Amino acid sequence: MSRKIIKTHNNKLTYIASFCALLLSPCAISAEHVEYDNTFLMGQDASNIDLSRYTEGNPTLPGVYDVSVYVNDQPVISQNISFITLEGKKNAQACITLKNLLQFHINQPDIKDENAILLQREEELGDCLDLGNVIPQASVHYDVNDQRLDINVPQAWVMKNYQNYVDPSLWENGINAAMLSYNVNAYHSEIPDRKNDSVYAAFNGGINLGAWRLRATGNYNWMTDADTNYDFQNRYLQRDLASLRSQLVVGESYTTGETFDSVSIRGVRLYSDSRMLPPTLASFAPIIHGVANTNAKVTITQGGYKIYETTVPPGAFVIDDVSPSGYGSDLIVTIEESDGTKRTFSQPFSSVVQMLRPGVGRWDISAGKILKDDIQNEPNLFQASYYYGLNNLLTGYTGIQITDNNYTAGLLGLGLNTTYGAFSVDVTHSDVQIPDDKTYRGQSYRLSWNKLFEDTRTSLNIAAYRYSTQNYLGLNDALTLIDEVKHPEQDLEPKNMRNYSRMKNQVTVSINQPLKYGKEDYGSFYLSGSWSDYWASGQNNTNYSLGYSNSASWGSYSISAQRSRDQDGDNEDSIYLSFSIPIEKLLGTEHRNSGFQTIDTQLSSDFDGSNQLSISSSGFSDDNRISYSVNTGYSMMKSSDDLSYIGGYASYESPWGTLASSVSASSDNSRQISFNTDGGFVLHSGGLTFSNDSFSDSDTLAVIQAPGAKGARINYGNSTVDRWGYGVTNALSPYHENRIALDINGLENDVELKSTSAVAVPRQGSVVFAGFETVQGQSAIMNIKRTDGKNIPFAADIYDENGNIIGNVGQGGQAFVRGIEQQGNIRINWLDEGKPVTCLAHYQQSAAPEKIAQSIILNGISCQIK
Repeated sequence: MSRKIIKTHNNKLTYIASFCALLLSPCAISAEHVEYDNTFLMGQDASNIDLSRYTEGNPTLPGVYDVSVYVNDQPVISQNISFITLEGKKNAQACITLKNLLQFHINQPDIKDENAILLQREEELGDCLDLGNVIPQASVHYDVNDQRLDINVPQAWVMKNYQNYVDPSLWENGINAAMLSYNVNAYHSEIPDRKNDSVYAAFNGGINLGAWRLRATGNYNWMTDADTNYDFQNRYLQRDLASLRSQLVVGESYTTGETFDSVSIRGVRLYSDSRMLPPTLASFAPIIHGVANTNAKVTITQGGYKIYETTVPPGAFVIDDVSPSGYGSDLIVTIEESDGTKRTFSQPFSSVVQMLRPGVGRWDISAGKILKDDIQNEPNLFQASYYYGLNNLLTGYTGIQITDNNYTAGLLGLGLNTTYGAFSVDVTHSDVQIPDDKTYRGQSYRLSWNKLFEDTRTSLNIAAYRYSTQNYLGLNDALTLIDEVKHPEQDLEPKNMRNYSRMKNQVTVSINQPLKYGKEDYGSFYLSGSWSDYWASGQNNTNYSLGYSNSASWGSYSISAQRSRDQDGDNEDSIYLSFSIPIEKLLGTEHRNSGFQTIDTQLSSDFDGSNQLSISSSGFSDDNRISYSVNTGYSMMKSSDDLSYIGGYASYESPWGTLASSVSASSDNSRQISFNTDGGFVLHSGGLTFSNDSFSDSDTLAVIQAPGAKGARINYGNSTVDRWGYGVTNALSPYHENRIALDINGLENDVELKSTSAVAVPRQGSVVFAGFETVQGQSAIMNIKRTDGKNIPFAADIYDENGNIIGNVGQGGQAFVRGIEQQGNIRINWLDEGKPVTCLAHYQQSAAPEKIAQSIILNGISCQIK
């Protein structure tokens, strides 16, 4: 476990720890009373050093310290703990509150005796407890050298099953705030005799008031020669219900797709949230692999809605930050090259049942009006599902769907946990009345398997088979067919059950295989694909993506193959071979922290006479805020002239968001240019704070306040503290302890942080506040001598003209102080044979003072004994 030493309001801690080590005393390991003999100290002023603070164990000064907390010798948490001064005690004591006990997973005692309170404080801070008084045989010990706080209590007082779990009383609603996240992509392309422009903008906005979160998402689409489209989605009001360990959503949302087809509704949804339980259950999200031949626009849609768009440079790309709307609906990925050609493929997206622990239940209830743009009559829906852990081997689950337009479906399933993997098998029965036709009843059978083979590390993430009888209809198919029967299109054959294409068989598989033998690493292999056929149609659909990658002493390489569909709907198989070589390997130079880093080469073929070669180089700036790449390529086309192109890409992480642009030109006189920006901001009581990370409507945020700490980087995401002392970070995990930390290496101002980390336990969708206390003011290294030529005693206190302590004297009369003016007076106090001594000095900065980092150096300061 790593630990950071945190500066307090003065620097005595550093001097005292060093002094203690020099004395080789047992002060770090014993709390017994120890007498020190000054005659063992050397130097003319040795007798003037006050050693009384070292007589009772570790010398600890009052303040806030970042400590590692151990309970019964087991690590629990690292966080800030206040240390307070008590009458009759020379060393500060840890202030342990009732809230702290919950954080440390210690049962709360009844506080009946006033002697159990060491110090009464404001209600929001909590009283400091005398732990030995309220818990029999409890003890607290702090080791200042290791910054370790040991708490020992009888085992009966330790909470059971607390790992990765935080007591609900510590969950934070956060502050009242409004937020908006945005992603804007503008794309311009020129093909001979044609120009195309498009703008896509996605927004996630919301307002937090107490425990309630109001959210709305929307997107704007504009294209040349097409209607402008602006669409609002997912407008809802949400809050959690801690007593039910569940979430309540009122408004527009998606039903779960774990049991039935996922559909959008406007109504009410109540579902259990497993993140509130120990241990947490991970959620599934797809990772999309693809290859772009040029600077390309990649769009991802689900259920007819665009949910993601970005621009990628030539070469293989991986998209791992897509947030699908719900399970059960595949993702359609479209790659639009700079010359206007398009390729699409389907990313299977379904989930096998999650096994539950014995006695644990999980439910999901939805009721409301179905929202489906491609039908004219949108019925009302009631849907419910329930999972229950029967024992260590079996999990049972069931569900029901009912609409008011004569559709009913019921599901019954069983999950089995075995040494051969996790299996689930279920059957869904549907009953639908087609207008002017009979009632159709059918079944759909599904078998799923999930397995990690330990010996070979083969991960079979999802392997599923589904068979549907001829008369089975899922909800989406039933809604579409009923609508088409009621409202037939002119000049088209009327739809009925006999000619309506619907799925018959479907198989999906996803495999990841690392290739290791002993300590040797031979790379990794992946495979994902799906196959399906349909009733009332002789068509079938096959998608696959497979690849192998490895690294060598000279760089890395990969080979992959993929099937997609071209813009005419025909299958297109392609193979790709790529190499990535660090530039220093080519030039034989030392590794560089910035500049162009690699040269990447890619070869591709579609097995039909079209071949491509592309070469690119990429790099970034010293602070990683600027990234850039250049690329060139040559294409040999079967059905058209050969083509060459050149292009470039650059991005910049600004305080207001990430800005990116790409440009390319081809030998056929086609051109492409794109601009992209994404980010967000939060409006709170302290003002408007921007983030260069965008966030979704379900993300949990934190507003950081660190006055004067401009430039300090926040550990979650890529944001920094702005000029007003605020920062925003996202991707916090709700209902878990999140350690928010500041990296002081990026500080632009001369400021000292009393602590560099804070712990937050946010609720879902909340905006929590994390305040960092800072000490601002010019820092200086002073070299001080007494006018009589003697040294000032070690650890003497230094005060400014207002009586504030600003530092301590170190060895040889050198002192680090903070908060000085252009010129002024200081007062230095120490004890000489038990009597107080005061020394006065004047300082003045020069016009161009010498500096170490941001601290100025003041030499030749004379101190006159008063």
